Amino acid sequence: MSSFDKVDSDDEFRDESSGIDVGLYEAPGSGGFHVFNVAPDHYHRAEALQRTGAIDITCNLEKVVHGAMSPDSDSYATLIVMKWLFQPKGTRRISKATITLEFSSESDESEIEVEHISFFDTYGLMPTTEDQSVTRGVEGTAGVEQVASLSVTGKFEKTVAKTTSHAITLSGAKHLVNNRPPNRIATWTLSENPSQRAGIPASLTVAVLVSRRDRATFFCNLSFTCETDWATAVQSVFKKIPKDDPIIFQPNPNLKGKRPNKKVLFGDDNLGSLDLDGFGDVTFRTIINNAEKARS
Repeated sequence: MSSFDKVDSDDEFRDESSGIDVGLYEAPGSGGFHVFNVAPDHYHRAEALQRTGAIDITCNLEKVVHGAMSPDSDSYATLIVMKWLFQPKGTRRISKATITLEFSSESDESEIEVEHISFFDTYGLMPTTEDQSVTRGVEGTAGVEQVASLSVTGKFEKTVAKTTSHAITLSGAKHLVNNRPPNRIATWTLSENPSQRAGIPASLTVAVLVSRRDRATFFCNLSFTCETDWATAVQSVFKKIPKDDPIIFQPNPNLKGKRPNKKVLFGDDNLGSLDLDGFGDVTFRTIINNAEKARS
């Protein structure tokens, strides 16, 4: 897992970024990116979300484990791991992005709750420091009245040194739906370092643990919003498209459905003891060493 440090402050910054709801819009002429379930029993869809254009955004379902919170618990649970990729082209960039997962049950009587998520808090990645010096001056005049007048002017200066620190930030949280418990929404927000403006990390892997009272089918609706550089926002004339189909989770191991996902496991009876941060990962950029090769 990438090294993230918790940060206590939330430095707000503004630039030329523009807000875009990627979950609702697409650039015309670029194909159409609504992700459909191929059948009513298309369970655990691997391709969770895909957007292509000036900035490619994809999300894949990396791991699903159905089981129970603990061996002596009557609560069922499911671990879900998702990997997000953000791939701007050229000088394009995403300055801020928010991922939202909203869970719902097949019926109102089958209650579902977000128990734990990875990166639950606010963390800082790749911090930078900046030294600044500010000089403040005070001017004074002294007069001595004798035979003639003598005026002495002096300027007193004080230099104040200030060191500021910035970092890429990642914040994870759980929320209610319509202010009604329990928490059924998981969110993660990535923000670029305001002193560098080099964009958000290239990939983010998140994990969420949800609990339920039964083994009924449940759903996850994905939403992704972001702020981009000014050029990306101006060059895209957005039109509205339908939302992606929800991901359907089927805890019954006997119901494979159409196009079964090979990364789905069943039977873990102690999911509540897992450290979800162990499944999380953040990568700003992957460097390929020894990329030049000579052939004889």
